[in-house]
Amino acid sequence: MARELDRAYLRRGHDPTGPPAHPTRTAPALSVLIVTYKSNALVEKCLSAVATHLPGRSVHVYENTGDGHPGREDLAARHPDVNWVMGSVNIGYAAAVNALVDHTPPDTDLLFLNPDATLLGPLTKTLALIRRPGVAAVSPLIKEGDGDPAAPGRNTDWDVARRKVNLLRALVDTAGYSARLRRTPLSYRYARQPFAVEGYVGGACLAVNRDAWNAIGPFDEEFFLYGEETDWQYRARSAGWRILLADEVGAEHSDHTPRADGDSEGRRNQDLLRTNSALILEHQRGVHRADAYLAGSALLERVQRSTRELRRSRPAPHPDRPAVIITSNRLVYGGAERQKALLATELDKRGYQVTLVCLQRYGPLLREIPHSIRVLRHPWWAPSIEINSGPAVVISGDTNTEAGFSALWRRLGPDRRWLVAAHTPPDPGGPTYSLALGAAMRQADGFIALAEKHWEELTAYQNLGDRWFSVPNGVISSVALRDPVARSPRIDRRPLQLVMLSRIVAHKNPHLLIEALDGLRELSWELSIFGDGPDRERLEALTPRELRHRVHWRGWSAGPEPALADCDLLCVPSRSEAFPLVILEAMARQIPVAASGVCAVPEMLAHGEAGVVVDPVSVANWRSTLARCINEPDGLPGIGRRGFERMRANYTIEVMADAYVAAIESVQANQGVVRAGARR
Repeated sequence: MARELDRAYLRRGHDPTGPPAHPTRTAPALSVLIVTYKSNALVEKCLSAVATHLPGRSVHVYENTGDGHPGREDLAARHPDVNWVMGSVNIGYAAAVNALVDHTPPDTDLLFLNPDATLLGPLTKTLALIRRPGVAAVSPLIKEGDGDPAAPGRNTDWDVARRKVNLLRALVDTAGYSARLRRTPLSYRYARQPFAVEGYVGGACLAVNRDAWNAIGPFDEEFFLYGEETDWQYRARSAGWRILLADEVGAEHSDHTPRADGDSEGRRNQDLLRTNSALILEHQRGVHRADAYLAGSALLERVQRSTRELRRSRPAPHPDRPAVIITSNRLVYGGAERQKALLATELDKRGYQVTLVCLQRYGPLLREIPHSIRVLRHPWWAPSIEINSGPAVVISGDTNTEAGFSALWRRLGPDRRWLVAAHTPPDPGGPTYSLALGAAMRQADGFIALAEKHWEELTAYQNLGDRWFSVPNGVISSVALRDPVARSPRIDRRPLQLVMLSRIVAHKNPHLLIEALDGLRELSWELSIFGDGPDRERLEALTPRELRHRVHWRGWSAGPEPALADCDLLCVPSRSEAFPLVILEAMARQIPVAASGVCAVPEMLAHGEAGVVVDPVSVANWRSTLARCINEPDGLPGIGRRGFERMRANYTIEVMADAYVAAIESVQANQGVVRAGARR
């Protein structure tokens, strides 16, 4: 009866769940937005249906497959009336949708349409509802699967609407029982067709009120694929907007749910679906519910019969090599995180079965990880990771979560080994790690330091075991590294361009660099500081007023290339570093470097042969060093060339991977037996 009442109210233009009736706003224009990835044939069918049922509407398509995908230019040429955005790389669904919205007129409502969704009608009721006051999003009924409402285990046209998210419903859905249990509170699915939706509606054919979009903001781009529209609707409902289901069958949607038994891309998509389900739970219910879901869904994956059979049938690329697990808290743009992504990619190329485990969240570096590498989000306290049977090695960082995960994981099998790869700058005045973390890492089969000096300083106040390896980082492949054209300081275009590129925190010392330059006002220089961080506002305020036309705080840089493009001398004035990768980025471009002589820096710069080492770190020493560089610019190109040669010989990705392979083979061969003084 409730459903019939809803329909009756709709026919009269009333909303039974909302506030007293308000006048419906004038119908705005509508923009149809489609994001496509490797789906030319589906897009062709989708566009044909849009032209039939929504003629004259503005259509925008983001082709997200990337440069070189066959047929996409021909597809665009066959549909000249469509507004095409040809992405050069896959930026993810959320980012592509946000970019498309930016291409639409500001006064149009939005219709998000999957490329595998075919319109069946003009969406008359859907578009009428989206214009009602307080409505954020509306979906029509969707024909998906067999659409038999009489069978409780089958899909129904209203299954596009879901109840509120909670942990139990998420696990039931992962186990595949949502449809069978639709008449119970354990299921996301409604037993009867709703009108006002308490949770969310799917995004296959989703109309969005432009006023709501402007008020709520764009999709969260942390959702690389799956869950974006769910998270957005949660934010909309929290802000007082409503989500509705229109009583009309609006589209037919193909079943493209990712399968674990597909190729590596299908497996990546399934892992993204699981991880983003956890992220939605985290946003709505907290991180502990998300972690419980991740642990529970992993357990379900292991016990279900089909998954067990699949796991047994998945061969290792090289059975004689151990599986490798690399841990990270998040795949964000940091030095340690980028090194892990590069190492994983290189080991994957060499035939190792590699799994990257994120213990907190995914991050933007995910898009740079090949699909052949499995990327999982997993709580540190539940280290049951699906890998082939046989020898395996985990390479962890030196954080509490990574050490906890690795210590527990190694105990699950006798042929498992653990290498700690440290990236933390040493504390010069005491132990670098807490007593508990230091004790945990002593259980590892080996400790990887970034340089001999790094190991010496880490162990000056703390016992971290006796078996260690020296493995420097690498940032560029030797194949990609070419001898660049010799750079010259811009003598004819003074002032000399000084650059600092780092996260802006106090120990990076931008204020020390500025104070040193404050004593060189008579010389010709300019300083650009690239980066952002928690201390930026405070440190930027310390810039003397008289220098603000010469010291430029540029903010975040999208990688090293924009920051270093105009650089004559890279300055790294930190009082605390482990192994600053920005030095390698400059050396690879034949840019001379001046850096504080802390930890691994003197070794990186060949103790002054391949760069300028400032030691001890003080305003006076930096001032005298910079004065020499500014007054004698003819010597800088030679420093840059020597830095390039040292980088090419010692700090490529291949050199780094060779050292890691040697460490892996050493701990495997010696079965974890400690040997004093073992070094690589």
